[in-house]
Amino acid sequence: MKQSITITGMTCGSCVAKIQKRLVEHAEIESAAVTLQPPRAVITGSRVISDEEINFWLQPLGRYQVFSSQASMPEKSVTTYRPLIILFIYLILVTTSFLIATGQWDTMLAMRLFMGGFFIAFSFFKMLDLRGFADAYQSYDIIAKAWPSYGRIYPFIELSLGLAYIANLNPLLVNLITAITMGVSLIGVVKSVFSKQIIRCACLGTVFQLPMSTVTIIEDGLMLIMAIFMLLIY
Repeated sequence: MKQSITITGMTCGSCVAKIQKRLVEHAEIESAAVTLQPPRAVITGSRVISDEEINFWLQPLGRYQVFSSQASMPEKSVTTYRPLIILFIYLILVTTSFLIATGQWDTMLAMRLFMGGFFIAFSFFKMLDLRGFADAYQSYDIIAKAWPSYGRIYPFIELSLGLAYIANLNPLLVNLITAITMGVSLIGVVKSVFSKQIIRCACLGTVFQLPMSTVTIIEDGLMLIMAIFMLLIY
């Protein structure tokens, strides 16, 4: 059986060579093709091997992590996306609480606060494992595929946008950057979802195992629509 896995922690050709050598030494792996860009391995074996088993097998090599195999990706259900749903509820409650406290029931203010909180919260989870996020993001984002360092920069872009929204700094420029950033990100997400690839969504970094799906499209699309709407108003 053939399976595709993403490997985090690889930095050079030497990493690729020793991981590939180690994988083919596994009794139930017939062949393995490992690449650095994207950081992935395609394994052919007698059965689908779980991420936990592969991670254990690679332990002697150092700090490498495997995820996104068919065996380990959770089913796409409401329970799977619970962290994402809870985060959105928190953002809505915090935004609403601020509007109540200030007595300003303004749509533009609400959108600005929500988007600011969104970017700050999402950047936080990505920064918990910056290398892991960068490797995962590179597997589907069109810019990160061509320029791997973009995955390491992206969380800081989100953090900067979040702070700019909260501080209401240069709304026209901030919304323009957001529209471009989310639009480009959405392209990679849509391509991955419609190609039926089993890929881990990196929206909350590597802390949670969220499969790529239409939920991810809605998430990026919502930010894109809100940014465009605010651009038109300004």
